[in-house]
Amino acid sequence: MAKISSFRGYRFNPREIDDLSQVVTQPYDRIDDNRRNDYYNRSEFNVIRIIKGKENANDNINDNQYTRAAAYWEQWIEDKVLIREPGPAIFPYLQEYTIEGKTHVRKGLVVLVDLTDKKGEVRAHENTLSGPKADRLKLMKATEANDGQIFMLYDDAENRVNDIIDQELRAGRPLMEVTDSGGSKHTLYRISKPGAVLDIAEILEDKDLFIADGHHRYETAVNYLEYCQARKWETMSNESFTHRMMTLVNIHDPGLTVLPTHRIMHSLEGFSATNLLSKAAENFEITEISSRDELYSHLDQAVTDGKIAFGLGAINLDGYRLFNLKDSNLMDSLVADEHCEAWRRLDVTVLHTAILDKLLGIDEAKLVAYSNVRYVRGRDKALDAVGSDGVQAAFLLNPTRTEQVLAVASGGERMPQKSTDYFPKLLTGMVMMKMTIDKSMGLALFDSEE
Repeated sequence: MAKISSFRGYRFNPREIDDLSQVVTQPYDRIDDNRRNDYYNRSEFNVIRIIKGKENANDNINDNQYTRAAAYWEQWIEDKVLIREPGPAIFPYLQEYTIEGKTHVRKGLVVLVDLTDKKGEVRAHENTLSGPKADRLKLMKATEANDGQIFMLYDDAENRVNDIIDQELRAGRPLMEVTDSGGSKHTLYRISKPGAVLDIAEILEDKDLFIADGHHRYETAVNYLEYCQARKWETMSNESFTHRMMTLVNIHDPGLTVLPTHRIMHSLEGFSATNLLSKAAENFEITEISSRDELYSHLDQAVTDGKIAFGLGAINLDGYRLFNLKDSNLMDSLVADEHCEAWRRLDVTVLHTAILDKLLGIDEAKLVAYSNVRYVRGRDKALDAVGSDGVQAAFLLNPTRTEQVLAVASGGERMPQKSTDYFPKLLTGMVMMKMTIDKSMGLALFDSEE
């Protein structure tokens, strides 16, 4: 069950910032050093200074990227660079984007979700890493805020929530409109009418939530909740550590798109495409393909037919190869009952288990360490990489379907890294939440990690 509430969000002030596109960013985990430098240069008020600030040589416990993030929050509020909504609201968040010449619109809703609701069920499909969670927890301790979004899915086959949103937006004006560097348009609205908020809350009350993107952020919110509870701190409103800001999207939204993430192999000792094909022929029908367009067409058809298939480009290989799984029960013999059926039927788990691990010696530890694999979005980009920078081969995958994500998560399983790529990403800086915490009667505990 999803227990949601409205909140008085913080937004960048359009009276102080001429171009709001210059102050928002991609999610923190999509930001490398080059992109961070770009964001820094775009505006002195870019939210990068909060979510992923630069480290300095003289950083110490009292002055570091986390304490500076907190200082930016305070200063920007004081200077009215960040302004707070006049009253509680929930925020429809629409994203318009184009893929392969077709325009789509994805409809989300930014709300607060109660982390303490014992009847609530939040299901994950990815494993998390300790490093990113520790980083996000330090930031949350310093800022006491929700900056980035958590992308959640819910099942509303009758489309009741989106119908209410559509009705409310007929007379609504956007709070914020920005275009990201990829050309996607992001528009934020406000719904403050109590009746509409209550109607949406009642519809969502019996819905489970599934994490589409933001596993580290969700687990960090839970960790911070426990941190605050251990200190006997109290909340002063829903805008506190008991709730987390999230964007909810209906799994039946026609604008919901998952892109595939392809695997490129590098630094494999003694790699031979001929040997790989010979070994793989035991479990896969392998077809020689002369052109990329033909290969892409076959992969698209596999999606339509519900079949598991991969594309291969490799060094010293003429043309390309199409891999079709001969027996859909192959994974039953390879992993037996270690994983649920939904997990065993994923394209990505078949690739990782039957080819990368069994034939190329790339096990789970090497995948996590990026020892021999890099991840690439875009078929052409993956194939273009072959033969440069030590890349020996590229495997093209079809996208994981949302119903597969839900089935695996419902089975209590976690998918391999980079199994899903919901596009476009939710921008950071559209709307944010600052916590109110009463520490007056709490305990002062020493945190060794600080």
